[in-house]
Amino acid sequence: MRRQLLSAALLAGLGVALPAAGASFTLFPVQEIEGMSPQARQARSLLDAGLMQRLFDGAAGREAQVALVRRFVASLAQAYPESLVHARQVADNRIGSGHQFVNNNDLQCKAAPSVAVADTYAVVLGITRASRYEVQRGDNVEVLVPVTLSLQFVRPSLAKVAYTVSETVYTPFRFSRAEYESGAMDGVMRAEVLKNIGAQVDTLVAEARAAFDPKATAVTLVERDGKFLVADRGVEAGFVKGEQVEARGADGKASIFDVLYADSGYAVLRAAMGEAARGDTLQFTFEGTGDDSRKPRLMPVAGAADAESNAVADIFGRAIGFKASFQLSPVDVHFAQTKALITRAANCVDWNKLPSMAEASGVRTDPPDFFLRFTPVSTPSVLLSGAGGTKAEERFHTLVSAQVVDRAGKVVFSELGDADHVIDRVKGSGLGLAQAREVALKNATGKLAQAFLANVRFAPRELRVARVDAERLWVEGMGGVPGQRPSFDVLHPLAARVHGKPALVDLDVAGGSLEPVGEGALVGLSYSATNPALPKPQRGDIVRVYDQQLPGVTRVVDCQDASYVGQNNVLDVAYAAPLVRHALYRSRKHAGHLGDPAFYSDANLLLKAGMFDAVLAPPAIPLCVQPGYVIREDAAQCEGEACKATVTMALVARFKSGGEVTKTVTSGLRTEFSGMPASSKAAYYGYKELGNGLSMQPDLLKKLDN
Repeated sequence: MRRQLLSAALLAGLGVALPAAGASFTLFPVQEIEGMSPQARQARSLLDAGLMQRLFDGAAGREAQVALVRRFVASLAQAYPESLVHARQVADNRIGSGHQFVNNNDLQCKAAPSVAVADTYAVVLGITRASRYEVQRGDNVEVLVPVTLSLQFVRPSLAKVAYTVSETVYTPFRFSRAEYESGAMDGVMRAEVLKNIGAQVDTLVAEARAAFDPKATAVTLVERDGKFLVADRGVEAGFVKGEQVEARGADGKASIFDVLYADSGYAVLRAAMGEAARGDTLQFTFEGTGDDSRKPRLMPVAGAADAESNAVADIFGRAIGFKASFQLSPVDVHFAQTKALITRAANCVDWNKLPSMAEASGVRTDPPDFFLRFTPVSTPSVLLSGAGGTKAEERFHTLVSAQVVDRAGKVVFSELGDADHVIDRVKGSGLGLAQAREVALKNATGKLAQAFLANVRFAPRELRVARVDAERLWVEGMGGVPGQRPSFDVLHPLAARVHGKPALVDLDVAGGSLEPVGEGALVGLSYSATNPALPKPQRGDIVRVYDQQLPGVTRVVDCQDASYVGQNNVLDVAYAAPLVRHALYRSRKHAGHLGDPAFYSDANLLLKAGMFDAVLAPPAIPLCVQPGYVIREDAAQCEGEACKATVTMALVARFKSGGEVTKTVTSGLRTEFSGMPASSKAAYYGYKELGNGLSMQPDLLKKLDN
């Protein structure tokens, strides 16, 4: 493998022409690692400043960056020999013919052969996380360095991330405290971390090569209704609602289209640049199949500084894929920096001709239907010695909860995933606790994803609009007034037909601020039509309802208070609050709403970065619920280090109005424990009681519903 990589790199450096047969796309590597600049480091809270300085600053650190870029380019040349060009071989239009990768940063602009920027993908290598865990063990220190690299394939002409993949690698060290603190081991750390990162680059490129293979697809515009064009291919070809796509006609001219709707067998487009007519056959390039516009879009929300929630979001997205009844719609808050790297690298292009790569402008009127909030927590770890004292088990338990939240803050679905983890130790050695916790987080998130696939089922109902006034859509067939505002889209049937039925276009209608009302057999739904380029809702349109709350439920919101802790509690734990809230969100008698200001702040930051016109705000609901718990030792007896005890755990939901508690719902469980060490009884209880808390969910839910 190494000999092949060096050969590809050597050929690239000498400017040897590589065969172009069969290549239907062109790539250019950005030879600067995203996340390395001082500005980028400051914007990424998951990059440990001290570690980045040790690894990548100074003369040795800069040489390390150069070596990493060199390996990145060589690996790409090996994987995509027919497609790679240098960034300075990219111009406004194609010049000359053939394909030749000349890896030279001093190339003259617009020399033949140069490729058109519209036919390229920029490949960007980035460092998104570099952490450092230190454990003092006497005169020694154990260090664990997790590094996450990402690989992005970006379509510059559309300012769109076409494909992305990431991976985390872990490098462990053991030094004396004196040599570590003096910096004497920085060179050793840098060499070992870079060795692992180099292998990580090869792995990412290999994974991308297996998954990223854009194909040119012929698509015919079979119908037209005014400015709306109907294509004869849909999600199976790669059309995705809300995206822009580029196409070339038989004359070689390029056009850009907005995808307004995509279904199986057809898509509705509107020209954003260029012209097209009914009957035209155009060549589109797609990176993969799309997802059905009938599926609601969910935006994962994680704080920029929350490493665990970001890791969960990444693992969850990989596990879900296209198999769910929804589609994930993530936003990259650092994409402006990514675009700056690309334009700086391909500086032979007049980027002013591509507004999408200029300073962010414009607005999107199609915000996600729902949002996804993750809460990862873990128990204390407890060390249990085995026979003879040479073997031991270190145990802990990890929980990840996740909620699907609508634009009004209402929780529509809530699910849990957990992982009970054991580290086997012999004479104190074994997997580091920090790394083990990350393994457990991945396993718990995998279970969470499986729970979502099994239980989160959006089954949209399609209802007809009977009439429209200034404030409401009056819908027939809803079967009664819902308990509160449902989540819905409005679709307009076009005069253009496909497969014998009218093609549909999403009108980008958002739910309004008024509660539903009834009028005879009709239900009036408050709405807001935000896109002036689309028709206004009218009689005969379709309302696609994603969720409908039953009437008679009580609206509640999470209290802002910290968790209530009962008397004689022996240990503070983070998992009680998500357990109580999960039961509340699932209650048939209550409509739970998120109250956490951090969630709304993080979601609005992402919406702004994605240029959406929506702003979320915590709902003003007078009744809130404060989670609470107690872990109480009722009796304990120890003989030496071996103890047995009777422990009671209670989970509590305290309903509060105006600061006063109006109702309390409690579920409790008493357990007999034995075999735990006297020196860590509390940690043992904290570890075991998460499992008990999970088993108490049905009882707590039953009491909430009574």
